Amino acid sequence: MDVSTLKSKIKTKSIPSFLIMTGSEWLVQKIYIQQIAKVNGLDLAYVDSVKDIYSKLKNRSFSAKCSCYVVRDDKDIITNEKLQSQIDNGLLGDNVLILLLTTVDKRTKFYKQYVDSIVEFEPLTDVILEKYIKKEIKLSTQNCQLLIDVCEHDYGRILLEIDKIKRYKLAGELMVTDDYQVLEDDCFQMLLKDGTIYKPPKDAIFDFVDAVLDRKIQLSFNLLQQCYDVGEATLVMLSVLYTNAKAVLQVQTCESKDVAKSTGLTGWQIKNATPHVGKYRPGELVDMMRLIQKLESGIKTGRIEEQVVMPYLLTYIL
Repeated sequence: MDVSTLKSKIKTKSIPSFLIMTGSEWLVQKIYIQQIAKVNGLDLAYVDSVKDIYSKLKNRSFSAKCSCYVVRDDKDIITNEKLQSQIDNGLLGDNVLILLLTTVDKRTKFYKQYVDSIVEFEPLTDVILEKYIKKEIKLSTQNCQLLIDVCEHDYGRILLEIDKIKRYKLAGELMVTDDYQVLEDDCFQMLLKDGTIYKPPKDAIFDFVDAVLDRKIQLSFNLLQQCYDVGEATLVMLSVLYTNAKAVLQVQTCESKDVAKSTGLTGWQIKNATPHVGKYRPGELVDMMRLIQKLESGIKTGRIEEQVVMPYLLTYIL
């Protein structure tokens, strides 16, 4: 069952008594769960396992009102065929049971038996996320996309960060004169800059190499820190930088019109190297490559402390 089918069933009040929700969009799942409980007139109850509600479901007198039970990652129900049969044989009655699973193994008997009850909440597209963001706050399209990237396309996290922006804007409006307008875009950028809105580190090794080969000093050091933050190995950074510096040297010094044939580089390597041509003199590129080899050897033999290698290299070549 897809989300659109579940949406239709909610509208027509034909919701199954047993549903399995999976996928990364936890907030969207929560919205649908609340709507299911509301439409059916049920109390919403979060419990640890299906077994915890087993006796309650058998004893109809325990409560005058039925409930929408929500259980997260209960592994027992996946293997407990006796409990499954109870559910299949009408144990739930007018109650609804929603099982939230982080992942579902499609190879299991459980999946094959309940595949029609599984609703997968896939990540929302950027277009949909931008639409939802603009309903909440006045951000530019560029900043909407930046917020989406920073929150790693997680709608729940996006709403949490939007709440920070709104609160910061409100505080700003209380501190300025009436003729000054506090903009959400400015608030977002300020909170992003000071770290209030967390920007997760990304694998920046290729951006780092490009910055070094373009002789962009500050950017090189910033991206080096990002490489450290994601645990990039120093030897890997040295290797990638060496390979790309060598390609730039080959393209820069090639006198033939057929660069690929003369250098042995692929079209892709030539395309990546070309923007960096002329940023270093050939001799400087050679010195860079020799120093990288020396530093690699020093790390492997234990003569050089790994943590000082990259700062030393950047200081020397930039």
